[in-house]
Amino acid sequence: MTQSDLAKAIFGDRFHMSNIYSALVALVKSNIVSRTDVHPAKYSLSLISAGDQTVILENTDLSKIENIGVQSLTTNISAEYAIQLIRDYFHETVNDEHSRYMSWHHCYKVFLENRNKLDEQIIDYLALHLAFYLASWGMYRGSSFLLQKDYKVHIPIVKIIQDKKYNPLLGISAENLCMDKNLDLLDDISRKIKRCYAEEIPAFEGIVNNATDTLVTKILLGALGCVPAYDRYYVQSVKKYHISSGIYNRNSIYCIAKFYCDNLVEFEKLRSNLNKCGIEYPPMKLMDMCFWQEAHMNDLKQR
Repeated sequence: MTQSDLAKAIFGDRFHMSNIYSALVALVKSNIVSRTDVHPAKYSLSLISAGDQTVILENTDLSKIENIGVQSLTTNISAEYAIQLIRDYFHETVNDEHSRYMSWHHCYKVFLENRNKLDEQIIDYLALHLAFYLASWGMYRGSSFLLQKDYKVHIPIVKIIQDKKYNPLLGISAENLCMDKNLDLLDDISRKIKRCYAEEIPAFEGIVNNATDTLVTKILLGALGCVPAYDRYYVQSVKKYHISSGIYNRNSIYCIAKFYCDNLVEFEKLRSNLNKCGIEYPPMKLMDMCFWQEAHMNDLKQR
């Protein structure tokens, strides 16, 4: 069975796929379960023939199995604490009108106001905004290929983002982000962004421009507000609270959207209040703020 098959068989949905994966990894390490294939990976019981496993599965009501090594991995962050983290982050934003936190605000606003426009001057303007936002958010460090490029390297990326095809992703609701058709769009635009940078002439011979998941998700957050930014802090926190695996893929996006949906009333009330401050905060921006802030606060405590 695949990870998805197992999650659906046990829980009736895919909400617990990240937890299923953690349990499967532990079982593989203990030689109880064997892993075959890669994309998607398939799992089977070790030392038991395929025929015997079929018999076992046919005679087992998996829907009644409530604990399969995942009980201790259930989400363990309350909506109240998550909301407080978002408020703390937001207060840091408004305390300084020229704070680097505002770079997302400016970037998202100009993309929102110029949606689908392909005028040369507007595309150039959006690329410049995107470049400064990325620089402000740490994507022009010495190890990044972007450090060797001017802002116009982002023009082909902006043209991809401006495609009407991706309109459903703009400020997308958590409920809609759980839909396969929108996760397909997210996969598609992410692949195109990575490929576009890779096709750009590299700054150093023999080195391909590698658009990391961190870069891709920061672009998508800044331009469309459809995913959190998968940087070190965000990944650290969602793994800590068992929200998702922390790896940027459709499953982890599904899990963070599901977490939002599970606390929809509380998060939407907060979002409504924040939206009175000049821009409509998309749900995934709130999730980015929440889990980045949690790890940031812990980092400050340890210094």
